[in-house]
Amino acid sequence: MHRSILFFLFALLAATGGRAQQKVKRALKEDTGKLYLRFNPLGPIDPWDGNITPGAEYRFNDTWAATLDAGAILYSAYFGHTKMATGFLLRPGIRMYPGRSKDFFIDMQFHYKEVTYQIRNWLEKDVVANVASYEEYKLFKYKKQVMGGRVMVGVRNYFAGNPRLYMEAYVGLGIHYKVEGLHNEPGSQFNRPWRIISDNPKQTLPAFPLGVRFIYKIR
Repeated sequence: MHRSILFFLFALLAATGGRAQQKVKRALKEDTGKLYLRFNPLGPIDPWDGNITPGAEYRFNDTWAATLDAGAILYSAYFGHTKMATGFLLRPGIRMYPGRSKDFFIDMQFHYKEVTYQIRNWLEKDVVANVASYEEYKLFKYKKQVMGGRVMVGVRNYFAGNPRLYMEAYVGLGIHYKVEGLHNEPGSQFNRPWRIISDNPKQTLPAFPLGVRFIYKIR
């Protein structure tokens, strides 16, 4: 669903720019050294870790800008039987506008996410050599931390003809290091249908960020 929405918004950006391409590009080129607020509308419908993540961008000049997104995770479908999920996201970055028209950008971003899940399910207890002495049905906590870096490219345009309101779409590639495991449950093991998760498993995974943002110019 996210890819369909992103494709639609890319098309909308192109269509919006096509009506007055030279005028828009000239205005974007001159719009530098400003402070912007931004918001990712797809965050609240993220099926894995639903979040509300506002952010800001400060442009130093017509080429370089600093960005920061920080938000809260409110719910999650990462596990079944999840009663509650709480956490936060932090994404500082540097942005470059390399072209003349300044409607194309490259983001270099650091990503950090920490989530604690409260799960009600069967937990294996007193585990020795992956063999449990017994199982207990209980409410327990499971913690996940993800950190890494990403490089993204995207396009930007005015939205609905408003010179203070913008929309941008982006896609990228990165690498994430993930640490996850049971929290304060020594000697225990959580057995999921497709794999067994023990304390603090560690993985290095590729990341494929993509999405859209709405941006409002403060000054």
